[in-house]
Amino acid sequence: MRACVVGAGPGGIVTAKVLLENGFDVTVFDKYRQVGGIWSSEGCYDGLANQSALRIFEFADLPNRLHFASAVDTQRYLENYAETFGVLDRVRPGTEVISIRPVDGPGRVGASGWLIDSRPTGDKAAEVHRETFDYVVVASGAHHHVQMPELPGRELFRGTVVHSNEVRAGTFSGRRVVVVGGGKSALDLVTRAAREAASATLVQRKVNWMVPERFLLGLVGYKWILFTRLGEALLPRYHDPACIRPIDRIDERVKRALWWLITRDVLFSTGLYRLPRQLRPAHTLPFHLAHAGVMPRGYVRAIRRGLITPKVSAVEAYTDTGLRLATGEEVAADVIVFATGHHKVFPFLDSRVRVHDSAGRLRLYRGIVPAGADRLGFVGFRQVFNNIMGVELTAHWLTCYFRATLRTTPGEQEMKEAIDARLAWQEEVLPGSGGYDFGPYDIHCADELLHDMGLPSRRAGNLLAEYLLPGGVAHRYAGLTRSSSSN
Repeated sequence: MRACVVGAGPGGIVTAKVLLENGFDVTVFDKYRQVGGIWSSEGCYDGLANQSALRIFEFADLPNRLHFASAVDTQRYLENYAETFGVLDRVRPGTEVISIRPVDGPGRVGASGWLIDSRPTGDKAAEVHRETFDYVVVASGAHHHVQMPELPGRELFRGTVVHSNEVRAGTFSGRRVVVVGGGKSALDLVTRAAREAASATLVQRKVNWMVPERFLLGLVGYKWILFTRLGEALLPRYHDPACIRPIDRIDERVKRALWWLITRDVLFSTGLYRLPRQLRPAHTLPFHLAHAGVMPRGYVRAIRRGLITPKVSAVEAYTDTGLRLATGEEVAADVIVFATGHHKVFPFLDSRVRVHDSAGRLRLYRGIVPAGADRLGFVGFRQVFNNIMGVELTAHWLTCYFRATLRTTPGEQEMKEAIDARLAWQEEVLPGSGGYDFGPYDIHCADELLHDMGLPSRRAGNLLAEYLLPGGVAHRYAGLTRSSSSN
């Protein structure tokens, strides 16, 4: 059974490891020279830091003692993992996949396997190498195809315009920097610009929630709140009835009261209470919690010291000196950084494989496999807060799907109906999630995949540990290959 994995980031290497353990002959293609995806030196902006606390960014079979680690240390852990489990020898670095299309044959798309065309990264004159694989896993990542706003007047501005992915050492030094965006990357970069640039301005359409490193007035690490079953029970009820426990049926009035308290604690613990009201989120939690990152250290302090000039407005156009905002104000800049997200697209994938709807949302059953295509899966597009745990469990589920050992495998029409139901739920409780971001539902997402694999979702020895200790952590799911093989 020949399997191709596209991408050697966290999702790609853990999928390759699980497939190898289950007897697949695996080849991993990656366009970068290092494994690690966005954590490799070619894949991240200079200064990218991990927002994971201790024991969060780790796979089940290799403990990681890093705490809010640098990109360099994070990549080193991922490379160590790939080497430890025999994945590194299966990687073809510096190789770009340019086409994935089904082998023509009877039955559904992909039933006879897949043709993969590849060539050296960036060398369009190189000879294309074609191979046939029985199975394909797309783990190309959700943060590579940049999303840049198309604004009028680009020809007027003579300064530097980059996406956040393109920021490198020296980009900000001594220059007037404007960062556009309101997510974790935008706040990271403008905080850095406050230290290095002549001036730093942040322009955001709305203020997003950020998670503090520590909750309860700065006393308790975030994993003890966000990554527990009790914490998840306060969220809107999960869409899959098989994953609902009695604790998830907490009265809605109790939830609202608790979220009122949590909202105020987050404002205090992140330091947002110390900023003007227009620089705080407009809605009470858990609204848009799925889009929250961990608050960068120094961001609030830099605003209070006048090192960051915040503007809450949309961007309207370039000018000869910078940007014009929707408020009519003009902001001067030498460097404009758009931290405006990414497209979740797969330009190498055959058009017969439909993975998006008309609104651009991903249409994947369980967030993993497309309805109507065989022997094809996606890893890393069922995103949760602890995405390392999420991609590892996805790799196990997808391997069982390929081996036809899931408890049940629905037909194409059932898959489509399940996708419709999930997208409707996501639009209600996770607006703007694009069909892939499940945000804070780490444990419910894990329960759903374990249920499909016929494995127990209870992962602790007693009820107190099961409900009060962090459950959205990978080490609770060690040994799944052995468990699923025995079913």
